[in-house]
Amino acid sequence: MVAGVGTENGNAIWGRSVVFDDTWGIPSGAIGCCYGETRATVGVYDQKFPEKVVVEWLDKSENRIYYGEVAIDKAGYKLAKNLPPFTAHTGKVFKDVKPYLIIGMGETGEIKVWISNTPSAGFTGRVLHELGSGQAQWRENN
Repeated sequence: MVAGVGTENGNAIWGRSVVFDDTWGIPSGAIGCCYGETRATVGVYDQKFPEKVVVEWLDKSENRIYYGEVAIDKAGYKLAKNLPPFTAHTGKVFKDVKPYLIIGMGETGEIKVWISNTPSAGFTGRVLHELGSGQAQWRENN
C-alpha cells in the first residue's frame, strides 16, 4: 500500500502528524494540493489495513492548528485488494495496481479518507472510494 496526504488547491498547510491506529504514521510536511490526490507518498509494508487515522495540521493563513480523528471503513481492505487497472495519458496500461490510501485535509477542517488505484487524477479508469470523513477541531497557534 502507498499512503499520502493532500489538501484543496490554494490551501497551503503544514502537516504535523498523520497516525494510523495509534501505532504507525507517515510524514506530511508542506502540503499545497490537491484534494483526493497525493503528490508525495510513502510506501507502507507489514502493516494491517488501518481502522482509524488521527491528523493534525497547521493552517498559517488562519493561524489555527486543526486536529481530528476519522474511522476508516473496514470495507477498504477488500476494495484495496480488488482495485482495477488504469491507463496513463501515454496509453500505457498499469495492471499491477498498488492501493493508494489518501488523507485529505480541507481548508475549513474537513478530513477525508479515500482509497484509489492512482495517486492523482488524469488517469483513465481511476477509482476513488471514500472510506471515511469527519470534521477537525481547531485551536489558536501560539
